[in-house]
Amino acid sequence: MTVDIDTLFVMLDEEQPTEVQEAALREARKIKSLSVFMQPIEYKWSWENCAKVICEKTDKELDTYICEMLEWLRDLNWPGAFLIMERLEKMDSQLLVYAVGYQVKQAILLKDNEWLTYMSYLLKNKKLYDAFSENKKCQKILKRYYESYWGKLDY
Repeated sequence: MTVDIDTLFVMLDEEQPTEVQEAALREARKIKSLSVFMQPIEYKWSWENCAKVICEKTDKELDTYICEMLEWLRDLNWPGAFLIMERLEKMDSQLLVYAVGYQVKQAILLKDNEWLTYMSYLLKNKKLYDAFSENKKCQKILKRYYESYWGKLDY
């Protein structure tokens, strides 16, 4: 079965019957350009299933899309946000450190404390915390946000 992208997003809508969503996920997994799954504006209720497709990919496949994935953490109420957060948490910290540092700067410029708080969750992975040894300012900011929302870090 081959469907156009608009039909695919309609099928990925979380209000569709399970069998329709499963068929759509099978089709979506065949698409190599992951950018189409990064929070498609026109199809918000497909985001949970888009996140499922994204989260199945390897770190190498996702490397180009880390900044876009971090955007998903701007609001944990968005469909798929927790799936993306869990996938980011498992990524190689060396792949994450630049993108997280960049998005922290963006969040500071936007005065988006929620986004900083949600990105700080990634410090749960001590390897990411350690990877920020070259960027102490970012490490300190994220640790402060982590501890004010998620609890004490023991490192």
